[in-house]
Amino acid sequence: MKTELFVSSKIPDNIAKTAFHALERLGFEVEKLERNEYHKFEFTGDKKFFERKISKVDILVNANKHSFSFSFKDEGTISVLVQDLGQDTVLLKSLRNLGFNNIRSVEKGTLWTMYGINKQEAERITKELLMNPNYQKWKFYG
Repeated sequence: MKTELFVSSKIPDNIAKTAFHALERLGFEVEKLERNEYHKFEFTGDKKFFERKISKVDILVNANKHSFSFSFKDEGTISVLVQDLGQDTVLLKSLRNLGFNNIRSVEKGTLWTMYGINKQEAERITKELLMNPNYQKWKFYG
């Protein structure tokens, strides 16, 4: 089975705000910029049970400051997934140490959602500001 977990901040996201204002200063006309932490799990067992358990893991979702969802609406937006190279094994090991031995693989990253631009502009924004090609990769999400 597979599932995706999207984690957003309940409080104002200063990282997204700073990136948005940097884009304005660089001359990009983005209406809005949002950021979610992204996790994709491949696992064995019951999906609903797994989702209920994984959403309570503090290293993924802090109930005091995060909201989470297992679905993502990207209507009228462009979303870009930025991922660090080679970091997924660290998270997988941590989750297994917490008793999640049924996880086969995990991916994590930052999902940036941009409003009011096209794919070409989103690609340029991603390469110029939202990722570092020395240790990260990116792809369009959705």
